[in-house]
Amino acid sequence: MKTFITIFLLAASLTGLANAQKNMAVGAGVVVSIPIGSFGDGAKLGFGGTGAFEFQFIPQLVGVAQIGYIKYSTKSDNVSYSTVPVLLGVKYFFVPAVGFYGIGQLGLNFFSVSTDIPTFSFGGTSYGGGSASGSSAKFTFAIGAGYEVPVSPTFSLDFAGTFHVISDFTNIQLRAGGKVAL
Repeated sequence: MKTFITIFLLAASLTGLANAQKNMAVGAGVVVSIPIGSFGDGAKLGFGGTGAFEFQFIPQLVGVAQIGYIKYSTKSDNVSYSTVPVLLGVKYFFVPAVGFYGIGQLGLNFFSVSTDIPTFSFGGTSYGGGSASGSSAKFTFAIGAGYEVPVSPTFSLDFAGTFHVISDFTNIQLRAGGKVAL
């Protein structure tokens, strides 16, 4: 009897895993980030990329895990900003698994700031030079909307715009990418 129950549970688990794989997708995309608020005072546009894993819970609700890298140009040649966003959230499709969706995400952004310290001379002696850097992790809340275009039964194009609330680093991100069903 124990053998029968073990085989039954193993078969049920493998069947569940096989069905779950039909509900998964991976994707990648390019991001343009527009800094706003006080972040926009020092940073210009940011460019980068993201990778995503998606799991469909029901036809209209998809879980999303996303990680990326974005580097910002700045208004000063001596300063640079970059971030690694790590976000978890959900997409809600207004029509099951295709077309327009709303997205909400929570997570962390790992920011890095570095600056080059200029060298100056006084009385024949040089001072300064080198660089300084710092990093911090900031809680992130993102909300937005997007549109998925199916290209084939296993591939879709994905376009989204999201508003990221991150204390002093608030920005709007525009993303274009693709995803492949597993």
